[in-house]
Amino acid sequence: MADVREMKALVYRKAGRRFGEVTMVPCPVCGDGQVVIKVMACGICKWCELSHDTPGESEKPLSRYPVIPGHEFAGVIAEVGRDVRGYAVGDRVTADNTVPCGGCYQCQRGNTLYCEHFGSLGNNINGGFAQYVAVDAAHLFKIPDHVSFEEASMTEAVACCVHAIKAADIRLGQTVVVLGAGLQGILLSQLAVHSNALETIAIDIEPGKLALLEKYGVKTVLASPADTAVHEKALEALAPHGVDLVIDTAGVWPMMKSLFKFLKKGGKYMQYGSFHARETLDITTDMLNDIHFKEQRFIGVSAQTNCFPEAVDYISGGKLDLKPLITHRFPLDRYFEALDVNRDDPTAIKVVIFPDEA
Repeated sequence: MADVREMKALVYRKAGRRFGEVTMVPCPVCGDGQVVIKVMACGICKWCELSHDTPGESEKPLSRYPVIPGHEFAGVIAEVGRDVRGYAVGDRVTADNTVPCGGCYQCQRGNTLYCEHFGSLGNNINGGFAQYVAVDAAHLFKIPDHVSFEEASMTEAVACCVHAIKAADIRLGQTVVVLGAGLQGILLSQLAVHSNALETIAIDIEPGKLALLEKYGVKTVLASPADTAVHEKALEALAPHGVDLVIDTAGVWPMMKSLFKFLKKGGKYMQYGSFHARETLDITTDMLNDIHFKEQRFIGVSAQTNCFPEAVDYISGGKLDLKPLITHRFPLDRYFEALDVNRDDPTAIKVVIFPDEA
């Protein structure tokens, strides 16, 4: 790509849509130990990309501007830097977007996810909503020919779910409930089916998404946004003795309160989705006392580090069915339209951007 000087990219000068545009920028320089990837597909992470699109940088401690967003990408190596071994121009790859510093207190103790100077492509390092992106070769993973670039661009999302399933430590014969059937909920439900769980139950308000999950062996419960008694009755019929684990991807307080009472003694409630910053939570003493007396656990999980190998294996081995999850496709020029679809269309699961329209 020596003759390429500029590329098309989505750039945010600051947080907020009025500071973002698809424009021409200089191509990335390939440093020592790096490769430059021609991006073939980059997925919209709904929470993260809406965060970039919303003013108020104080709410985004990980982000730094100006930046090219996009941390879920796959493509073809266009250039290989010095000291890179095992990769060549033309290789099909995806990349772990996380860049721990390696030298802080947490990194030195192996806790790279808690890095005090955490780097992340698409947040504080230029990412994949561009025709090209520079990546350290140590973060690369080859993808086999039978995996499409669209599917490979979902590796980061799968890796986050792998991290959550590891943290959940599901025991043989347990019953798992996944609240929310968006992309993360569907991936977590599929992974739970392949875990030690005896039963996996998904709860959502969209019948179409639940119908998709039933094909994977997941039992489903259709919820009503206005009446928690609807899903409570259905869940009680499916799990009369309670459940061992709830994975909450929705971040909806009335649903959380409703499901907490279904936890068995010793059960776990995993908070995977974020609550809205301005939502008021009326936590009762009964809830806290139940955690205490019933020896229940409340677990928070966020992102991932070091889970890409398992994610690539699950995708390459066909354990996860990703094709039906890609519901919308857009060229980079229509990025903001794509983001609005991801936010407003209840049928949207995964929206993928193609920087190279050809």
